[in-house]
Amino acid sequence: MIQSTDKIVIAEYHEGFAAGIAKMWNLSRDSWGGDTSVMTEEQVKTKEANNGNITLYLALDGEEVVGYCGLSEYKEDTGSLYIPLLNVRPDYHGRKIGKMLVLKALQKTIELGWPRLDLYTWPGNVKAVPLYKKCGFFWEDRDDTTHLMNFIPAVHQTQLLKPAFEKLDWYSSSMREIDVKPDGIKESGFTFYEYLWESGEVSARVRFERTGRGISLIETDDYLLELSMDHHEVIGNEIQNFQLKFINKTGVPVSFKAEGNNQGRVEAVFEHDLMAESDAVITGQFIVHEGEEPSIWKTHPSLEVKVWVNGEECELRLGLLPKQPAKITGGSKGNLRFINQEAELEIEVENNLEEDAVFHLSFPVSDLVELEERDFRIELHKKGRKLLKVPFIVKKYGFYQPEMAILAIKENGDELAFSCSSMGIPIKSFGQKFGGESKDYWHICNGICQVNIRKLDYKITAGRNESVNQPFAFFAPKLGKPFSAEFSKAKPVAAEWFTDDTAITFKLVFKSEAFTGILVSLFTSLYGEGLVKIWAELTNEGDEKYENLYFSQPLYYEMQKPYFPLDNEVIEFSDIKELGFMELSGITENWFFADHNGEPVGFCWPKNAKSNPDGWQFYYQQETGCIESGDQIVLAPGYLSIGAFRTWEEMRHFAGVGTEYKKNVYQEKALIINRGNPVAKEQDTAEFTLKTYRSSYLNGTIDLYLNTDKKQTSNFSQEQELSVFKSNFPIKDTEPLSIINAEITLDSEKKQVRELLLVPRGNVRKLTEEHGGKTVYIMDNGIISLKGAPDFYPGLFSLTYKEREWLDSSFPEPVAKGWWNPWTGGMKTVPSQMSVFSLLKESSSAEFTSVKDSYGNEWSALAISTKVVHHSIWKGLEYTQYFALLPGVPLLAHWVKAENAGGKYLLNEKWITDLFIAGSSLKDLTLTVSDKGAESAYQAGVEEQSFVLIDGSRISSCLSPENMYVMRSKDNEFLGAYMNKEAFEVISERKAGPLAKPGFIAFDERSFEGRLLNRLHNLEFC
Repeated sequence: MIQSTDKIVIAEYHEGFAAGIAKMWNLSRDSWGGDTSVMTEEQVKTKEANNGNITLYLALDGEEVVGYCGLSEYKEDTGSLYIPLLNVRPDYHGRKIGKMLVLKALQKTIELGWPRLDLYTWPGNVKAVPLYKKCGFFWEDRDDTTHLMNFIPAVHQTQLLKPAFEKLDWYSSSMREIDVKPDGIKESGFTFYEYLWESGEVSARVRFERTGRGISLIETDDYLLELSMDHHEVIGNEIQNFQLKFINKTGVPVSFKAEGNNQGRVEAVFEHDLMAESDAVITGQFIVHEGEEPSIWKTHPSLEVKVWVNGEECELRLGLLPKQPAKITGGSKGNLRFINQEAELEIEVENNLEEDAVFHLSFPVSDLVELEERDFRIELHKKGRKLLKVPFIVKKYGFYQPEMAILAIKENGDELAFSCSSMGIPIKSFGQKFGGESKDYWHICNGICQVNIRKLDYKITAGRNESVNQPFAFFAPKLGKPFSAEFSKAKPVAAEWFTDDTAITFKLVFKSEAFTGILVSLFTSLYGEGLVKIWAELTNEGDEKYENLYFSQPLYYEMQKPYFPLDNEVIEFSDIKELGFMELSGITENWFFADHNGEPVGFCWPKNAKSNPDGWQFYYQQETGCIESGDQIVLAPGYLSIGAFRTWEEMRHFAGVGTEYKKNVYQEKALIINRGNPVAKEQDTAEFTLKTYRSSYLNGTIDLYLNTDKKQTSNFSQEQELSVFKSNFPIKDTEPLSIINAEITLDSEKKQVRELLLVPRGNVRKLTEEHGGKTVYIMDNGIISLKGAPDFYPGLFSLTYKEREWLDSSFPEPVAKGWWNPWTGGMKTVPSQMSVFSLLKESSSAEFTSVKDSYGNEWSALAISTKVVHHSIWKGLEYTQYFALLPGVPLLAHWVKAENAGGKYLLNEKWITDLFIAGSSLKDLTLTVSDKGAESAYQAGVEEQSFVLIDGSRISSCLSPENMYVMRSKDNEFLGAYMNKEAFEVISERKAGPLAKPGFIAFDERSFEGRLLNRLHNLEFC
């Protein structure tokens, strides 16, 4: 259906409008804080297919989509529809398009028979608030949100008002003052919202009460009806009074009938039927039965009265705030407890009575805790509050929720007895699992970890502490399609905990109203290691067959440096508040991970589920297939890790991806040099790529420096709609180990990126010499020379850079030195549990070879192979050490390959590489250690010291300008150094697999952080 007004028409959404909607959002960014995220046609199609809107109205100017207004069922409360999103393109502001869209949504609400329409905005939206108020919305006075409610549909549905509105137009006849501030007339604790209409001699006035969301007063030219009482707050189980006033202005007796409309907790039994000539005042009584204190987010228990005037019906309603005589809340600090530990409850006691009172609190005996005192007396002034501290001793683990007996004694001696079990605390310890219920939550506890399920809306949070506020949350799932938000406000038909040997599970069961006969059971399991499993079971108890239902699980995470698998790469983002800022349409695996303030959190979802971001949420969606009557479907689970996995690699493996990740981890705004290959072939230029994985286009500049020379400046603008920018820069005659510095400005962000580029030139000489009866294998790439003699020992005994020797060795014969005997020095790799003494018993050989890395770059290598035949543990092991060079590049790559493990199980073993550093004197050498950007320098040959090298190390000599950089391998488990007055040793430990990852040693006159060399991790050998 299309409605035309002037040039603008209002149409209902279909997929053909998706591209136009994407364009509208992209042109509307400045209206929403100026974010740079970009919407695509496919994103719009996905979003609109899954958002659960009843309908979506679009404002069209020809082919252009210039306005957007969704309409859905309100998930926070019953009895209302909701506008989740309203937008008008900025260049169309001032043309009353927003009004057209809102009125269209309001008319649809009336047609569907709903009594209310809600929306949210922000206080500074000064352009829209007057529009909303003119269209009948009232701004609720709250600190936590900007919530507006529109009761015009209820006005239209009230029979008693129909005669007046045959002569009044609710929009044009409105006499309401429009102020950009919260609305409300406050009386006796109530807040009222009032409509007033006048046209000629016809007028009408209607009041709605805020918490009951219903009419409390109607006044027309013929009648006035008002329901009132003295206090909004009422004490449960106490008889309360109300007044119903009727004024007949017609001068003619009318039939007047009123009766209590008992709903839920509120009981008002009365009925009046009379002929009213003028005024009538009915005084009645009601009582509010025990129950939960209502939430500000939901309609409160209400006193409801049905009235008929000459047969025309209306309903009057006053929302109530039922309370016990005292509000009891509290807790106990601390996450873990131990038997016989002393602790303390801190309990707030607040007087809800309208007078001073004395409260006697009595705690029951419990097998969980031993109280020093169980009875307390507290004097409180009217509305006063005190903090009561109750010491206790832990006797047993479990959920402590005492049902306190309380006696309130008023000033006149009247007594009110009531009980309270609103306070609950978990008494947790290692290995203990149990569940419990507090006033606002269900809790699941296992060891130090805890899951909290909020009763208000079934939001689930989890953490390694007792806090209910966590950065990760599951929201109530949705069943579809179309998707229904019914479970966020439905009451469960069952709730229970059960345990097994490894986990504790909580089960909530809901009956779907949107899909008749479907029973949805939601399960949440908590394992002691910090793993949360969440899944659902669907049972068809009805007669209807469902061909295919969809189950959508939304979640939210305030991410700090998350990792996402996108386009077959792993992308590291900076802090992300909303998932919508990431371009996740290319997500290729079923997991994400983040290190949140040092507390790693990860999540994986079923492989067969479809995942997508939706603004500030993320969801995964599962298809159920055909569900016949009587069928039960168990859906595959998702898993939340709260510290169970410490790295994204562990999370990825648990998600079932299986294959080892061998590619780069790119930043969200990545600078990619030479297509990721750290080695540039002989050519005049190399390529660089700037790519963003955020949902925004590149907008800014990049200045590229090669070493210290500026090579290129590139500019790109948002109008070009680029997410990838490529260009070439000259590398002719550059340094063989070149450092690329890039100064990148993207929108408001400025950052510097450093990358490494190896530029080989020349060739590598390979030769052998005889020395002392031993064959020496020599490789020289023009700048680095290395020597090994397998008849001496399997390793290098010489490594020179620009003819300066860096290895300390005893070649040609082993000697005794310091702690070591025999000592050969140099550089070698051996398996763990094998000494140099044992190594020298085995036979080794060497050969020159050529190897290619994972990018196809060709390296010249010296391969030294050792066959172990004597060692009791490693007998049968055959392994080869590789030492590889590129022509003219000051870099040595080294790794180990086990051709035959001799039947040995390698999992718990290590490859240990050590190298002894030489100087004219040890005191000439300095070790510079870098840790998190801070550097510390240590002189060798002075004292005995040990170091852990976090980002590798820089070794320098006071006699020459060169630096030696020793870099950890990708599979490195330990990199350290040891020095005393006789030796300076660098030690590396790697997992003893069949093929170790390469380590690197670089030489350069410049000083830079060792982490710059980490890009070499991209290079691997087979």
